[in-house]
Amino acid sequence: MLYIVGIGPGNEDFFTKEAESILNNVDLIVCYKGYEKFIKRFNKPIYTSGMRKEIDRTIYALNEAKDKDVALVSSGDATIYGMASLAYELRQKNNINVPIKVIGGLTSASICSAILGAPLNHDFCVISLSDLLTPLDVILNRVKCALEGDFVIAVYNPLSKSRKEPFLKTIDIIKNYADERKINYIIGIVKNAGRDSEEYKLTTINDLINNLDEHMSYIDMNTTLIVGNSNTKIVDNKMITPRGYLNKYLKD
Repeated sequence: MLYIVGIGPGNEDFFTKEAESILNNVDLIVCYKGYEKFIKRFNKPIYTSGMRKEIDRTIYALNEAKDKDVALVSSGDATIYGMASLAYELRQKNNINVPIKVIGGLTSASICSAILGAPLNHDFCVISLSDLLTPLDVILNRVKCALEGDFVIAVYNPLSKSRKEPFLKTIDIIKNYADERKINYIIGIVKNAGRDSEEYKLTTINDLINNLDEHMSYIDMNTTLIVGNSNTKIVDNKMITPRGYLNKYLKD
């Protein structure tokens, strides 16, 4: 059996009981080398590989799962920018007769929303700015569609040392919508969500643009941005997107 296990941000408090149970009972754990520190405590044999070795890692896990129970670990939720879809695709492509079970985990958007207050309390979408697998024009079109629909946007993989263009173009698009609609969109920036070094900032699109270098030096691949919609506001120093209860039930 191959288990695809989401471990959230990695800190023990954010593992689900199901993930804990699976990882305590499998014969082998397979993961990206950067996650090894989070799963050493299970005292299992561990196979690791580096960035951009996802296919090799998944094929190895599938083959090993022919005669043992194997956990293929993803951070966050394995079905949200994780390894689950790849495992299903490779199982079919290589005709590997191994059962797969996906174990859900906490994704960054959920954790960051709680840290910031309640910005995802109404309709929202999640967009990754990584153009490694998705063309940049597709990403930017999705950003425009999300803004056109007035969705709150959780932005994953916003910025790396070698990949700045998607972030800069996304910020320009948000700024254009902000100017057109006369909305200074609130933006929450959460770094290392759910980990010991967790921190966050609340800003606006205008402040981000005006202090771009400062913000870009802070944001990295361990950062998630949440861009509010037209109704998002600050309440008690927290970022809140109302669901609409007060408007409906307490009009007076």
